[in-house]
Amino acid sequence: MTTMSQTSTSRLNPLRCLLHPFDGFAAVKDEGKGSIAISAVIVVLLFFATIFKRQSTGYPFNMADLNALNVWIMAAKTVALYGLWVAANWAVATWMDGEGKAKEIMIVSSYAIIPYVAALILTTLLSNVLVQEEGMFLGYAMTIATLWSGLLLFIGLNIVHDYGALKTLQSIALTFAAMAIVLFLLVLFYTLFNQVYVFFYTIYNEMLFRY
Repeated sequence: MTTMSQTSTSRLNPLRCLLHPFDGFAAVKDEGKGSIAISAVIVVLLFFATIFKRQSTGYPFNMADLNALNVWIMAAKTVALYGLWVAANWAVATWMDGEGKAKEIMIVSSYAIIPYVAALILTTLLSNVLVQEEGMFLGYAMTIATLWSGLLLFIGLNIVHDYGALKTLQSIALTFAAMAIVLFLLVLFYTLFNQVYVFFYTIYNEMLFRY
């Protein structure tokens, strides 16, 4: 009975958050509903949908070099960026007295991007049947989906952190700032590491050449 009760408690249809975001995200906050497993599936779908759009967009609309696909870069732009967003928002919320837990941020953030992921897949499929003059409809679809996801994310963070509208906007801005700082430090450390590696590799080659 306990196991069935826990399963029932954690069950939340993600579509409920799309159509009734206030009720859906309130259930995440107040009733502990939402699934980490479903969140992971959504993020993985984002990863594959991004690759699908890059590789399978119709020829008239596809400017990418199909032979230059780097899966690791795509993973960094999707899965790693999602993880960085969750970590940064949790850190900012801790500093700003937000009530949201890391699990709640993960669930809210993943459920919120469902319209965006769906639009990636839909516009990719449509790009193979539309002519170039109809390409504006693809842009409209992506814009609407992006705004929808942004609104869902705003509502979700507002609810789980128990913020007002202005404080939610402030926390989102600070989250982006924190992400930018982390990315800058990562690039800096990578550059320094690469320079040190090249320095010692050059010395090693010089020693081999001389001796």
